[in-house]
Amino acid sequence: MAWKMETMAKSNDKATALRNDILAIKRERILSEAVDLFYENGYLSTNVDAIAQQLGATKPFVYYHFKSKIELLSDICSRLMLEALDVAEAAAGAELGPVDKLAQFTVGFTKLVLERHKHVSIYFREELNLPEDVKAAISGMRRKIDHRLRGILKEGLQTGDFYFSSVAVASQIVSGMVSYSFAWYDEARPMSKDAISRQMLEQVLMSVGVDRARLEEVQRLHSA
Repeated sequence: MAWKMETMAKSNDKATALRNDILAIKRERILSEAVDLFYENGYLSTNVDAIAQQLGATKPFVYYHFKSKIELLSDICSRLMLEALDVAEAAAGAELGPVDKLAQFTVGFTKLVLERHKHVSIYFREELNLPEDVKAAISGMRRKIDHRLRGILKEGLQTGDFYFSSVAVASQIVSGMVSYSFAWYDEARPMSKDAISRQMLEQVLMSVGVDRARLEEVQRLHSA
C-alpha cells in the first residue's frame, strides 16, 4: 500500500511540474507579445485586446495569466532589472582583479542591454506608469547595481589600475555608456552585439584610466 501511495505522489509531482512548465511557457509567450506591442505602440496605446489578438487568443486567456496590463509592464521591467543585478553581482563577486571585474561587468551589461533593448526602452519610457511599490523595488535594485559598480571602481583606485577624480562621477559615466546603448542600437546594422560590446569595453576602460597595454590585453581575452 505504501509503495502505491509513493508512486501516486511521484505521479502527482510530475503532473504538477508539467502543468507549471506549460503555464510558464504561456506566460512567456504573452510577455513576448506585450514587449513587442509596448515597444512599437507604447504602453498607454496598447490594450489587452491588442495583446490577445496578437497572440491569436482571447482576452480572458491573457487575464488568466496576468491580472492586468500593469502587471505585464511590471513584470517586464522587474525581470530586466533582476537580470542586470545578476550581471553586476557576478562581476563584483568574481575572483578577479578590478580591471577584469569591470570588463566582465561592461561586456555582460552591454550584451544584456542590446539583447533586451526593447525591454530597456520600455522601462525608460514607461517608468512613470509603474505602480509605486514596483518603482521602489526597481530603484532598490538599481542602487545595488550602482553599489557593486562603485565597489569595483574603488578597488581599482586602491590598486592603482584606475585613475579618476570621483567614484560617483566615474560610476555614472560607465553606467550611462552601457545602459543607453539601447537608444542607438539598430538590429539591422551589420555590427554584431559582440563587436559593439568590445568597443564599449574599450571606451569604458579608457574612461577610468586603464593604460593601453592592459586595455589591449583585456580586449584580447574578451575577443577569444
